[in-house]
Amino acid sequence: MTTKVETNGDRNSAMTNGGRTLLSADYKAPGGKLLRVRLRETGGRIESAKISGDFFLIPEDSLAKLEMMLEDVPLKEEELKLLVDRFFRGTGAQGLGVTSDDFVKAILAAKPGESGF
Repeated sequence: MTTKVETNGDRNSAMTNGGRTLLSADYKAPGGKLLRVRLRETGGRIESAKISGDFFLIPEDSLAKLEMMLEDVPLKEEELKLLVDRFFRGTGAQGLGVTSDDFVKAILAAKPGESGF
């Protein structure tokens, strides 16, 4: 059974299905770039993540690496900041129009009760 948990306009929503929560958020970075986050969360941990939007991340394959690194990470600000910062330092990835903080805010915006702002 699928139950809609929460929506906040078009910015974020959550649906529960068999113990898994599907979370989504659209976050507009200060530079105007959109980050769209879709998460599958179980027990407060990210099971899977998909991030898209109108931003650029160089090298191109680095976004898939970030999504993989997010798997099994607690949906908590401190842990996310550490992981995203480690990702950018470790891979040398560069965001055009977005920062590592924008990614953290976008992910947290998907969490029910959060706005990411």
